[in-house]
Amino acid sequence: MWIEGNYRRNLMDMHIDDWNEEFLSKIDVDEYVDALKDAGIQAAMVKGRPHTGLAYYPTKVGRMHKGLKGFDFFGTMVKKCHENGIAVIAYFTQIFDNWAYENHPEWRLITADGKNMREYRGGDNFKTGRYGIVCPNNPGYRQYVKDCLTEMNTMYDFEGMFLDMTFFPETCYCPSCRERYLRETGKELPRIIDWEDPDWLEYVHQKDLWIADFAAFSTGCVKAVKPEVTVEHQFSRIACSWIDGSSEYLADHVDYLGGDYYGGFLQQSFINKYYKNVSPNLPFIYHTSRCDPELKYHTTTKTQEELLLHVITALVHNGAFLLVDAINPDGSIVPEVYHDIMKGIYSKTSQYEKYITGKLDHDAAIWFATHAKYDPNETKIDVREKSFEPKYFLEGPLNAAKTLRENNIPFEVIGSKNIRDEKAGVMILSHVANIREEEMDDIEAYVKAGGNLLISGPIANPRLQKMLGVKVTGKTAHNFTYMSPTEAGAELFAGFTKRTPLTIDMHQVEIEVEDDTDLTVLATLTLPYTMTDTYEFAAIHSNPPGIYTDQPCAILKKIGNSSIIWTAAPIEMARPYMSRQVFRRMVNLLVGEPTFTSNAPKFVEVLKWQKDGSDYFAVINEQEESPIAPMYDITIDVKVPGKKAYLLPDGEELPTEETDGMLRIHLPKLEVFHMVEVR
Repeated sequence: MWIEGNYRRNLMDMHIDDWNEEFLSKIDVDEYVDALKDAGIQAAMVKGRPHTGLAYYPTKVGRMHKGLKGFDFFGTMVKKCHENGIAVIAYFTQIFDNWAYENHPEWRLITADGKNMREYRGGDNFKTGRYGIVCPNNPGYRQYVKDCLTEMNTMYDFEGMFLDMTFFPETCYCPSCRERYLRETGKELPRIIDWEDPDWLEYVHQKDLWIADFAAFSTGCVKAVKPEVTVEHQFSRIACSWIDGSSEYLADHVDYLGGDYYGGFLQQSFINKYYKNVSPNLPFIYHTSRCDPELKYHTTTKTQEELLLHVITALVHNGAFLLVDAINPDGSIVPEVYHDIMKGIYSKTSQYEKYITGKLDHDAAIWFATHAKYDPNETKIDVREKSFEPKYFLEGPLNAAKTLRENNIPFEVIGSKNIRDEKAGVMILSHVANIREEEMDDIEAYVKAGGNLLISGPIANPRLQKMLGVKVTGKTAHNFTYMSPTEAGAELFAGFTKRTPLTIDMHQVEIEVEDDTDLTVLATLTLPYTMTDTYEFAAIHSNPPGIYTDQPCAILKKIGNSSIIWTAAPIEMARPYMSRQVFRRMVNLLVGEPTFTSNAPKFVEVLKWQKDGSDYFAVINEQEESPIAPMYDITIDVKVPGKKAYLLPDGEELPTEETDGMLRIHLPKLEVFHMVEVR
């Protein structure tokens, strides 16, 4: 497949309207391709049809952009890129299409308010009035997509396609959705969010299936004409809420995963791990903008060290980096981004590409349960009152990753497809609100093979409750609670006592113990003197502990050679350092002997992998703000007796010392990253 070894990519973002004759009047393909070539870019994503729906090539489907005056920008870019050894990924927008929206009102998405998306003004979540959004369930729109994709693949030869915006940006109640749901379920579309209602859960699952079905349809349109063309759908919405219908099912209809993110380096490390493990082929693609922090800041460019961090973080996970640049409305570019910044970055990172595998040695695996993308507390409300924030679904796992990184515990992020074959000492289920039966099969297989579980918050399948020997009875009425350690849990809850219990700034799940065989209570539930958010109080500024119960809120369950720790709320989401250290001690207890140890500071991530008989380490300074402060005196301890360490790419031998079979590697000053080979 052409993607192998293709790590340096670029997109010129150009969703430009054509009401002004100046728009795209200064576009210069030669200047653009020369800039790409000079920067060392291996693949260019080229806009064929953007969110405006106005084609950048002569089309018989819809309308061509007037500013091009008949000039075949797309076709010329394909030709020039190929002449310069640059692969081409054709860009095609889906669902977001202003031309389709304006010319076919019957295709439009209809919200629960009964409105179309361009009827809103100045709102969030694409409700700005700029985006014309149509429904992927509409048969007429699907035929239009087929005609567009057939035309592009018939007229031009390119290596891949990026099919953007494969998601519902809103809940849709258009006639096509209502008719399809009635046909498939025999029911009307629900309008009350209720996570305990099977009908509501069925609807949310159906949305996932609909988007996957649409992805299968559009992928099939491409493959019917050009089977060899790779297809990538927009997958970044996997980190967003249930509203989108973006799920792991999408991975069944792509050749590799990709998508754009703007959330910082911890988020990138987390998502890169997930993509790497779920993508059908590698490299996956991590997209982010040249603009700082996102495309809205059109004239502001990220620093070279920030972009270098993005590139190297993607690379060590066996991911390609795609720079999303922003063309000016007149078609001009900022050439120094390529001839200076990206050329310098890619000339550096290209030297490390040959060492990458994508298989990381790790002690913990965080399960990113991408079908359970909701807050179970947001329930029994009208769908119009919904939140677009992913909340616990993303915040829990991301905070778990933060604590693991802070404490130099190497980790992976896995999808549902990876559970059964996971070999990490502990699998972390951070506030997983729903576990399907097939996922439970794989969890049971993982535990049976000797794996350990760390579960926080919901125990989201009756079979998992049975494994633990408990029954979930509900949640606390209080939304500010405490965990009081027992004598058995004192070591794990070091720093907390009955007098000063661990604070939980949220509800806790309540349980009854039904089978106490090999079960140890680590902490019990404690509540404030009074109900939170009421007129009465004990202390005017706070809710101190006052009601002590015997109800377990943290337990350890032994099952054969495996152990499960459950906490009634995600301690990993706590802000206090002492609280997050409780989570860290629980992980360490379940992990056992670590793969390696390091004294790296909390924002420096150390990753390890093996290739061709050598061990490799990447040490990445993931500070979120520039300028990045250099770090000194970092060491790595790993059990590889008799070996030496070399700093790549030049192979300079690093100082080491060996004690009891452990090799200690001393690193030089760390600015942005180091890569080390041990052999």
